[in-house]
Amino acid sequence: MRDTIITAYAKKRELKYYAVSFAIAFLLNVLSVVIYHTQWKELYTQLGTVFELSLVIYLLLVVIRVVVILVAKALGKDLCKKAKEARPEL
Repeated sequence: MRDTIITAYAKKRELKYYAVSFAIAFLLNVLSVVIYHTQWKELYTQLGTVFELSLVIYLLLVVIRVVVILVAKALGKDLCKKAKEARPEL
């Protein structure tokens, strides 16, 4: 069985995607506080829900990315060409 190595580049990329997902979830929480005129302490009391929502958003982004890659491969396009040229070890 081959060992799989996850590069630092891939880890940083996924961390950026999750950070964006968390920011979107947090902004949705702020928006709900403003719209429903609730107390601002809900920004930290609902942090667990924000983490859960950010995971759901991240997983949706993963599904979208996989679908885009599969469609591109079906059409014969190489989406990773630019990344492979910048990082020859990929």
